[in-house]
Amino acid sequence: MSLIESVGFGEIKVKGKTYYSDIVVDWEGNIELRKKSHVFDMNEFVRLLEKKPEIIVIGTGFSGCVKIPEEVIEVSKEKGVKLFPEQTEKAMDVFNAFVSEKRKTIAVIHTTC
Repeated sequence: MSLIESVGFGEIKVKGKTYYSDIVVDWEGNIELRKKSHVFDMNEFVRLLEKKPEIIVIGTGFSGCVKIPEEVIEVSKEKGVKLFPEQTEKAMDVFNAFVSEKRKTIAVIHTTC
């Protein structure tokens, strides 16, 4: 079963519920609304590290507008957390694949641009 069922511009469906916001979803299906931002910054990354993920999939929007600072990329390597930035539709598939493999994965999904 896929946790993220579908994405469309401005919306995402997870476990039967549609959200009209950016979200963060983890491998257990816990969902948090995400403040709309075009940057996946260090503060957000550090907060997600508290959950001890193996992988963070970043849905960068439908045209890839979300940026990831070099500092985040460097720290993720130091901490052994793999980052997978992908356009939002592909990010959904990547996240679901890792979750189906029982990997501790978090998805940060931007639902516009």
